[in-house]
Amino acid sequence: MAFTPDICLLAIGIEFFCFFIKGLAAFGDPLISTPLLSMIMDNKVISPMNLLLGTPINAHMAWKNRKAFTAKTVVPILIAILCGIIPGVVLLKYATSWTLKACLGALVIGIGVEMLVRDRTKPAKNSKVMMIVASFFSGVTAGLYGINLFFVAYVERTTKTREAFRGNVCFIFLVENIFRLIVYIISGVLTREVLTLALATMPGAFLGFFLGSRVDKRLSERAIRYIIIAMFMAGGVSILVKALVLKS
Repeated sequence: MAFTPDICLLAIGIEFFCFFIKGLAAFGDPLISTPLLSMIMDNKVISPMNLLLGTPINAHMAWKNRKAFTAKTVVPILIAILCGIIPGVVLLKYATSWTLKACLGALVIGIGVEMLVRDRTKPAKNSKVMMIVASFFSGVTAGLYGINLFFVAYVERTTKTREAFRGNVCFIFLVENIFRLIVYIISGVLTREVLTLALATMPGAFLGFFLGSRVDKRLSERAIRYIIIAMFMAGGVSILVKALVLKS
């Protein structure tokens, strides 16, 4: 596929918006960018491109929130995620289909609904089985779509402070990003085309993150939570509609 100036400008605008959201919430950029970018390019380009853009930003956020890092929480989640990435990359290379996209979209919408209606006055149950299952499938979707999503919902459920959430999530993102980068290189998914497009869209991504981080300081916890829920559900609807209508 040839990337014209119009496509590059559209991709820059999308990445700006998505990383603005990341600056607000510490995650969610591929959840939004994947369905939007999939209208103009193949998922085999989108996932590794988003990885190249997100890795340095996740490194920055992991370092900034390092004091809230908890190894006891992070290590088992990381192991399960890394185990899921390899089958996800295999699906990306050989078996991506509209049915996989439809399932992902439905799951994203379901998570958003659960987050919206959950009674936050009651303590969340810290289930190890749920953690492992959510983290493994989070790794699968990370390898397939670049959307490391399901473990985020688990951490959001079980952490009490914004700092604890960001410290643990960003460290997991960073390790997962490095591992997936190695797998992408070995599998041949990371091509010159991907590198070129990542470099072209990087200014938009970095500027969006910078501005989002500044706005984040002015918003309440409640406002941020509703922004995240809205992004979850909007991303899920976009993935599901594209999968069912285009079947591509």
